[in-house]
Amino acid sequence: MSAALSLNLKSANCIKQKVEGVQRKTKIFCTLGPACWSEEGLLELIDAGMNVARFNFSHGDHASHLACLTRLRAALAKRPTKNVAIMLDTKGPEIRTGFLANKSKVTIEKDALIELTTDYEFLGDETKIACSYPQLPQSVQVGGSVLVADGSLVLTVTEIKDTGIVCRANNTATLGERKNMNLPGCKVLLPTLTEKDEDDLINFGL
Repeated sequence: MSAALSLNLKSANCIKQKVEGVQRKTKIFCTLGPACWSEEGLLELIDAGMNVARFNFSHGDHASHLACLTRLRAALAKRPTKNVAIMLDTKGPEIRTGFLANKSKVTIEKDALIELTTDYEFLGDETKIACSYPQLPQSVQVGGSVLVADGSLVLTVTEIKDTGIVCRANNTATLGERKNMNLPGCKVLLPTLTEKDEDDLINFGL
């Protein structure tokens, strides 16, 4: 081995040791789900540097989360020098669109006007869709934004009615039933903790 190659290898090993020895100032949060919640998958996450295991209570039930937690503890027992915190992420309050006529998806074209009604029994189409939030007209303002389906559809409020609002679509998007809605910058009149959240915290988290 040449002196130059030997020096490069020593330098590389020295750098690796220094990097591995540095205490990170950031934490790696990993959301656990079916793709990674086997014991083997959890071991891979631990070895890759997972600091916090996030249990997403928007999905699953107590039994499935408990089974995952049991596997995580078994995986950690095989890595006694590793520490992983557990985070319970509650579902929280949510606003969703309603059901659609004929159960078929609808396409909202850019610049089209669409009404969001608080009558949740209404079966929607491309011109009018139900919203699960009764206080929608009281919470938004003309010119404000409404984000639908994780922001795939962005709406601008143009008119406020007694039982709904009228919006203009900023882009074209195709929507299915019961998609999430967000009202950025608005005071949403919903409880911070729902009954489900309290049940998850008391009967699972504690």
